[in-house]
Amino acid sequence: MAADDKETQTATGNKKVSEMTAEEIFASLIAGGQQSGANYLLGYLYPSRLVTDTTGANPADVETVSLRGGAGQRTVYRGPLLVDGNGKIVRNQYDLSPLTDANTILLQLAKDPTRLNSVTNLLQTRGYYGNSKPSPNRLDSNDRSAMAEFLNSVANANGVTYDVALQMLEGMPQVKAAGTKAPSIRVTSEDDLKVVFRKASTDLLGYEVDDATAKKFAETYRQLEIQEGQRQAAGGVFESAAAPSTVAEKQILKQFQPEAQSFAAANYAQIMDARIKELGA
Repeated sequence: MAADDKETQTATGNKKVSEMTAEEIFASLIAGGQQSGANYLLGYLYPSRLVTDTTGANPADVETVSLRGGAGQRTVYRGPLLVDGNGKIVRNQYDLSPLTDANTILLQLAKDPTRLNSVTNLLQTRGYYGNSKPSPNRLDSNDRSAMAEFLNSVANANGVTYDVALQMLEGMPQVKAAGTKAPSIRVTSEDDLKVVFRKASTDLLGYEVDDATAKKFAETYRQLEIQEGQRQAAGGVFESAAAPSTVAEKQILKQFQPEAQSFAAANYAQIMDARIKELGA
């Protein structure tokens, strides 16, 4: 079967992404989380996505869930890699620099000027150009910046590739007027989040995690804040993200479970030993 003909498992049944409505795309992305009563895995902070192939995935990021009403089972992925429209895990997250992935995608789109104009116009109507507008050739710095912001706030934030993210963007409402800046989303300082994670690791593991691990926590928590900001901008009732310290504790207990259990047991043994000595004094 050709790659384009492969089907994606979704909460609404087996459909190609091209046959799905925007609502069904959103449902397929968060269905796994909904089965457990939460939209995002508290351990790793990545959104739940239904997948058909788990090649390259960390087994800890994969779970089989049962759909309500005996509708069968689906495989859910909750890791950092991006999932394409066929339910395959295909790549790392997009780079945030406008000069890398954003530039590459625009150059590919430029092979079809009509498509390039359509995509950049879509970005403008959804507020990604702020107070500016697409350049005449659609390949200038403001175009790259708009594409990079879209890749981060939609593709990376939802754990999907550019093409799936674009379909999601099409289903989002336009801003009040083209050229109006999209709602700003405030995120916590990376340095503050790293301090929180290091303190939690010291309390739960007995040592500070390395900077790379702390930085990954900060990045993923900020993605969670971006997702919360998007839901807030859409209106309606939504659940706020848990406090950084709460999320850090849950992530450490999941990611470093054996070490956390050993450290807790050692602390308990020390306490009991001290109490026994006190009784014998």
